[in-house]
Amino acid sequence: MEASWLSRVEKLYYDYIRNVEELEKNRKIGDGLFGMTPGPADDPCHERFAQELEALLKACADSSPGSETAAEILRFQFAAPQTHEEPKSLYWMLIAVQGLGGALTDCLSPAEAAALAAEYGALYPRRLRLPVQKQLLKTLERKGR
Repeated sequence: MEASWLSRVEKLYYDYIRNVEELEKNRKIGDGLFGMTPGPADDPCHERFAQELEALLKACADSSPGSETAAEILRFQFAAPQTHEEPKSLYWMLIAVQGLGGALTDCLSPAEAAALAAEYGALYPRRLRLPVQKQLLKTLERKGR
Protein backbone atom coordinates (compact mmCIF):
# COMPACT_ATOMS: atom_id res chain seq x y z
CA MET A 1 0.00 0.00 0.00
CA GLU A 2 2.86 2.41 0.74
CA ALA A 3 3.93 2.68 -2.89
CA SER A 4 0.52 4.06 -3.80
CA TRP A 5 0.64 7.07 -1.46
CA LEU A 6 3.00 9.06 -3.66
CA SER A 7 1.06 8.20 -6.81
CA ARG A 8 -2.18 9.30 -5.13
CA VAL A 9 -0.62 12.63 -4.13
CA GLU A 10 0.83 13.09 -7.63
CA LYS A 11 -2.57 12.40 -9.22
CA LEU A 12 -4.29 14.91 -6.93
CA TYR A 13 -1.70 17.56 -7.86
CA TYR A 14 -1.88 16.69 -11.55
CA ASP A 15 -5.68 16.95 -11.61
CA TYR A 16 -5.59 20.26 -9.74
CA ILE A 17 -2.92 21.75 -12.00
CA ARG A 18 -4.80 20.65 -15.10
CA ASN A 19 -8.02 22.19 -13.70
CA VAL A 20 -6.34 25.55 -12.99
CA GLU A 21 -4.70 25.59 -16.43
CA GLU A 22 -8.11 24.94 -17.99
CA LEU A 23 -9.65 27.79 -15.98
CA GLU A 24 -6.92 30.12 -17.17
CA LYS A 25 -7.30 28.99 -20.78
CA ASN A 26 -11.05 29.67 -20.68
CA ARG A 27 -10.69 32.98 -18.84
CA LYS A 28 -12.71 35.82 -20.34
CA ILE A 29 -11.37 39.33 -20.65
CA GLY A 30 -12.03 41.13 -17.38
CA ASP A 31 -12.47 38.00 -15.25
CA GLY A 32 -11.09 38.79 -11.82
CA LEU A 33 -10.20 42.33 -12.86
CA PHE A 34 -10.24 44.73 -9.92
CA GLY A 35 -12.11 42.11 -7.90
CA MET A 36 -15.37 43.09 -9.57
CA THR A 37 -16.06 39.74 -11.24
CA PRO A 38 -14.85 36.35 -10.13
CA GLY A 39 -11.87 34.96 -11.97
CA PRO A 40 -9.87 31.74 -12.01
CA ALA A 41 -8.22 32.62 -8.68
CA ASP A 42 -11.68 32.66 -7.05
CA ASP A 43 -12.69 29.21 -8.25
CA PRO A 44 -13.64 26.71 -5.51
CA CYS A 45 -11.17 24.18 -6.98
CA HIS A 46 -8.38 25.77 -4.92
CA GLU A 47 -10.09 25.16 -1.59
CA ARG A 48 -11.23 21.72 -2.69
CA PHE A 49 -7.65 20.78 -3.60
CA ALA A 50 -6.37 21.90 -0.19
CA GLN A 51 -9.08 19.94 1.62
CA GLU A 52 -8.52 16.78 -0.42
CA LEU A 53 -4.75 17.00 0.02
CA GLU A 54 -5.10 17.51 3.76
CA ALA A 55 -7.32 14.41 4.04
CA LEU A 56 -4.97 12.35 1.87
CA LEU A 57 -1.84 13.35 3.81
CA LYS A 58 -3.58 12.69 7.13
CA ALA A 59 -4.68 9.23 5.94
CA CYS A 60 -1.13 8.56 4.78
CA ALA A 61 0.35 9.66 8.12
CA ASP A 62 -2.24 7.59 10.03
CA SER A 63 -1.15 4.51 8.06
CA SER A 64 2.40 4.97 9.42
CA PRO A 65 4.24 4.94 6.09
CA GLY A 66 7.96 4.38 6.14
CA SER A 67 10.35 7.31 6.34
CA GLU A 68 11.25 6.89 2.68
CA THR A 69 7.61 7.15 1.54
CA ALA A 70 6.98 10.24 3.68
CA ALA A 71 10.16 11.84 2.34
CA GLU A 72 9.22 11.14 -1.29
CA ILE A 73 5.87 12.83 -0.81
CA LEU A 74 7.43 15.84 0.89
CA ARG A 75 10.07 16.18 -1.84
CA PHE A 76 7.30 16.11 -4.43
CA GLN A 77 5.45 18.86 -2.55
CA PHE A 78 8.62 20.94 -2.24
CA ALA A 79 9.32 20.75 -5.98
CA ALA A 80 5.80 21.41 -7.27
CA PRO A 81 5.86 25.24 -6.98
CA GLN A 82 9.30 25.35 -8.56
CA THR A 83 7.91 23.92 -11.80
CA HIS A 84 4.58 25.81 -11.78
CA GLU A 85 5.28 29.48 -11.21
CA GLU A 86 2.38 30.61 -13.42
CA PRO A 87 -0.44 31.29 -13.02
CA LYS A 88 0.20 32.91 -9.67
CA SER A 89 -2.99 31.51 -8.13
CA LEU A 90 -1.61 28.03 -8.77
CA TYR A 91 1.89 28.87 -7.52
CA TRP A 92 0.68 30.40 -4.26
CA MET A 93 -1.65 27.49 -3.54
CA LEU A 94 1.19 25.02 -4.11
CA ILE A 95 3.25 27.01 -1.60
CA ALA A 96 0.39 27.25 0.91
CA VAL A 97 -0.32 23.51 0.94
CA GLN A 98 3.30 22.71 1.74
CA GLY A 99 2.37 23.24 5.37
CA LEU A 100 0.00 20.28 5.14
CA GLY A 101 3.07 18.10 4.70
CA GLY A 102 3.74 18.66 8.38
CA ALA A 103 1.39 15.72 8.99
CA LEU A 104 4.10 13.44 7.60
CA THR A 105 7.04 14.74 9.63
CA ASP A 106 6.41 12.31 12.49
CA CYS A 107 6.91 9.47 10.01
CA LEU A 108 10.43 10.63 9.10
CA SER A 109 13.62 9.29 10.59
CA PRO A 110 15.84 11.99 12.13
CA ALA A 111 18.38 11.56 9.32
CA GLU A 112 15.70 11.90 6.62
CA ALA A 113 14.21 14.95 8.35
CA ALA A 114 17.63 16.62 8.53
CA ALA A 115 18.25 15.92 4.84
CA LEU A 116 14.82 17.31 3.91
CA ALA A 117 15.41 20.42 6.02
CA ALA A 118 18.66 21.08 4.15
CA GLU A 119 17.00 20.53 0.77
CA TYR A 120 14.04 22.73 1.65
CA GLY A 121 16.27 25.50 2.93
CA ALA A 122 18.22 25.45 -0.33
CA LEU A 123 15.06 25.54 -2.47
CA TYR A 124 13.42 28.41 -0.59
CA PRO A 125 15.81 31.17 0.53
CA ARG A 126 15.15 32.61 3.99
CA ARG A 127 14.23 36.07 2.72
CA LEU A 128 11.47 34.64 0.49
CA ARG A 129 9.87 32.17 2.92
CA LEU A 130 6.29 32.60 3.98
CA PRO A 131 5.22 31.80 7.55
CA VAL A 132 3.90 28.36 6.52
CA GLN A 133 7.29 27.55 5.00
CA LYS A 134 9.17 28.79 8.07
CA GLN A 135 7.03 26.57 10.28
CA LEU A 136 7.53 23.50 8.10
CA LEU A 137 11.29 24.05 8.02
CA LYS A 138 11.37 24.50 11.79
CA THR A 139 9.45 21.23 12.22
CA LEU A 140 11.85 19.38 9.92
CA GLU A 141 14.89 20.82 11.70
CA ARG A 142 13.50 19.88 15.11
CA LYS A 143 12.77 16.32 13.94
CA GLY A 144 16.24 16.12 12.38
CA ARG A 145 18.06 16.73 15.64
